[in-house]
Amino acid sequence: MAEFKSHYLSLGFYVNGEFHKFNDGRFVTEDDVAIEVLESLVDVQRVDEPKAEAKPAAKPKAARKTSAK
Repeated sequence: MAEFKSHYLSLGFYVNGEFHKFNDGRFVTEDDVAIEVLESLVDVQRVDEPKAEAKPAAKPKAARKTSAK
């Protein structure tokens, strides 16, 4: 889910010919196309951070043991 904030309380925009409107300067969506359109608008700011897939941390390799001769 993506949340956006607008400088204007009732900013309107179109996604694939369909009209959408901010309510009290806030708009929440899960639609990937709408998110792409909103991220391109100048007067709109994304207030949540997109969740990046967590990559497992690489385990450090054990140091080689050398024997003293």
